[in-house]
Amino acid sequence: MRQSLSGALWRFTIFVVVCAFSALTLLAIFAQLRFSESTSYRAEFSNISGLSEGDFVRIGGVEVGKVKTIALQPQATVIVEFTADPTVVLTSGTRAVIQYDNLIGGRYLALEEGTGGTGKLAPGQLIPMTQTAPALDLDALTGGFRPLFRALNPKQVNALTGQLVSAFQGQGATINSFLAQTASVTGTLANRDELIGEVINNLNVVLGSLGDQSDQFEKAVTSLSELIKRLAEHKNEIAASLGYADSVAATTSDLLARARPAIKDTVAQTDRASALVLADHDYFDNLLKTLPDKYRLLGRQGLYGDYFSFYLCDVVLKLNGKGGQPVYVKVAGQDTGRCAPK
Repeated sequence: MRQSLSGALWRFTIFVVVCAFSALTLLAIFAQLRFSESTSYRAEFSNISGLSEGDFVRIGGVEVGKVKTIALQPQATVIVEFTADPTVVLTSGTRAVIQYDNLIGGRYLALEEGTGGTGKLAPGQLIPMTQTAPALDLDALTGGFRPLFRALNPKQVNALTGQLVSAFQGQGATINSFLAQTASVTGTLANRDELIGEVINNLNVVLGSLGDQSDQFEKAVTSLSELIKRLAEHKNEIAASLGYADSVAATTSDLLARARPAIKDTVAQTDRASALVLADHDYFDNLLKTLPDKYRLLGRQGLYGDYFSFYLCDVVLKLNGKGGQPVYVKVAGQDTGRCAPK
């Protein structure tokens, strides 16, 4: 008994250790934790352009560290403290540039070798603002291409925007390849000039119809503006109602999930009961017909209070006899008074 308990305890201990190790491994992978030694440096920026703590630090596209802290200075500048692998050598000419990691807002800090001295940068030393650069203003960069983007499908817009950002950041495609892509798209649009002409003609017809109905259109715009204004005035209530609706949906979903086994069993039992009723429908019909009379008799018995009075006339035991035939044994009985035959 003692050996069995000891073996079970050892197996349980090994299981707990393996589970804990697996959980820590997953935490380290998904939280992007790094346990190797690193050296801290600082860089001064006029605008960090959406850079966040925990973003990667890269040299030539290779991850060498992470952004540690971001601090706003009284001079409206920002000091970014970051870490780098001890094997990375930064010099007094090193530039720190914020780059776009993707088109949905991701950033990373890129370290580049610029013009300047070649002396080694000491740990904790500051890269001055003259050697740093914020990320490109993506809205301003793509704003000039907005009319072109309106004529393209989302896949073409993503391709052109990605090439444009990469080109201006000095990565991947060059300006020539971007212009070649733009020329290809422009050629495609030129080949569809007849379709574009039809669209313009249809727009002219629509604008003409709107001009004829200017009063109604003005009323519609005014009503829409009033509606938006009213919605803006009640934005807090609308936001709260959406939150309550989400809570109700979650509660309802949980309730249905818990009630599903019981409902399933109820439906199955209902189906079984229906089959039994259909199999003996004559008895069930007769029961429904005689129930009103039976209830009236029971109602008479309860006229004197919330109880029923019964008179014992006969007590008969039903036993199984030879061959399974029933045998009735009368234990007690009377045939006078209320039990007298009528």
